[in-house]
Amino acid sequence: MNRYLALGCLGIGLMVSPFATQLASSAVPSNPKIGLLDIERTLTETPAGKRASDAFEKTRKAKQAELDKNQADLKKADADLDRQASVMKPEVLAAKKTDLEKQFVALQQTYVKLERDLAGERTKLVHDLLEKADPIIKDIAKSEGVVLIVDREAAVWWDQTIDLTAKLQADKRMQ
Repeated sequence: MNRYLALGCLGIGLMVSPFATQLASSAVPSNPKIGLLDIERTLTETPAGKRASDAFEKTRKAKQAELDKNQADLKKADADLDRQASVMKPEVLAAKKTDLEKQFVALQQTYVKLERDLAGERTKLVHDLLEKADPIIKDIAKSEGVVLIVDREAAVWWDQTIDLTAKLQADKRMQ
């Protein structure tokens, strides 16, 4: 029984394969053209990208300043505790050191959260830029006959002739 099923499947496969080959060859261009965009450069060189980058940098600096202030306060508290250690009872000193260590751990957790939040904001920034650039990229791809555009970060090597970044940056919609 299994042999007849296998032969039947083989026969159907042989009958269908010419059609599948024809469909596959018609779906992919014979010589596909690829383009490249430098999203990072677009982010730093276009007016829209500069505005977004400046807003991100302002947020990053504000969060970093807050973190630096908390770290300075913690260092000051540690130095104060070291100066007062000789006059404190051992159990009070141990309790204050434990409290200081908890504050240090909390500061480290805040730092990790800040890094994660900033990475998320950076991702959103790039996403928003790409969303704004999407119709422009599609227009460039059509006019250039490009079937695939990759980010420069994803490419190991490329010929400069496929770099479409300047065309994206020159578009008035990116201003």
